[in-house]
Amino acid sequence: MSKLDYYIHDQSEALRLAITGDLSGPGVVSLGRAWRTGSSVLRGRVLIIDLVSVCDADEYGRNLLVAWHRIGAQIVARSHGSSAFSERIVGAPIPMHAKKPSWRRLSTFLLRRSSAAAGNPARATTTGTSVLAVQEISR
Repeated sequence: MSKLDYYIHDQSEALRLAITGDLSGPGVVSLGRAWRTGSSVLRGRVLIIDLVSVCDADEYGRNLLVAWHRIGAQIVARSHGSSAFSERIVGAPIPMHAKKPSWRRLSTFLLRRSSAAAGNPARATTTGTSVLAVQEISR
């Protein structure tokens, strides 16, 4: 049994609960309380249950997942294991969470596209997510 961690992201358009670990034991009771507290301030916002890595649940955890599904929460999974596991419990397809485009991938794409359009191959020097320099490569 793995430890249960959850994070509450209170956003303007949604309340998102990101869950990692097993939906079992004392942690799932705490998660249920957090959800009930958070639901009192939803005021028309969407409830998103983000299953980061969840592959096991006790009875209370399964009931909590079913309750979220029944009230119309958007349940999304970040792994195929979490998706398959939660689909067996709620009896409905659980979509995979779409990855947000990273700055590095976007900057690399734009750099290649602009260099190709100019007819010049280029190389980018990066660190973290920032492009430090663009150098033209002489032929």
